[in-house]
Amino acid sequence: MPSSATVTLFQTLNVESLDSDKQLPGDVVNEMKAQSGFQQGFFGQKLEDPGTWVLATEWLSPSAANKYIASTKDHVQAKETLAYQFDTAVLKAPCTEVFTAFETEEGFEEQVGRFVSAVEGDKPEGYEGADYGGEVKVDGDGDGEKSVRMVIGWVSKEAHVEAKGRPGAIQENIEELRTKRKGVDLFHVNFKEL
Repeated sequence: MPSSATVTLFQTLNVESLDSDKQLPGDVVNEMKAQSGFQQGFFGQKLEDPGTWVLATEWLSPSAANKYIASTKDHVQAKETLAYQFDTAVLKAPCTEVFTAFETEEGFEEQVGRFVSAVEGDKPEGYEGADYGGEVKVDGDGDGEKSVRMVIGWVSKEAHVEAKGRPGAIQENIEELRTKRKGVDLFHVNFKEL
């Protein structure tokens, strides 16, 4: 099971949310950090799509995350907002692989857990840690499709590409990620702490 009770919001941002240097405006960051329940935040571009930025913020509870969304909706133009529970320490790695499975079935989260345990037990070169968690509803709406997100820290995107091409825990356990879900999304971000 994931090791954190806090909630991590992942927001995919429109360019309108950024300043001319493609950063979050300082007043927005200060307002975010001043919110009750804010723990820490990370920001970076998708390496596969340099026109898309990702903001990951950790909150003490779903209600704190919901209050943040409501208070910044005029300043943070998010194309997508998803919330999960897992340890955000992996986001401090030089590069973070972000894997999301959509429309998951019962048992998929346990399969991800087995995959993470196998990789942790036979660490590939360049691996820096991993965690995962199921989607958390922060707006009180319990309906919708379930997703599961796994984050893996690497020394670089290239280290991930090399590791999955070699025999080892990833190749031997990849089937855990290929069943009981309909769609997937995978990208890499070199997050910087806010």
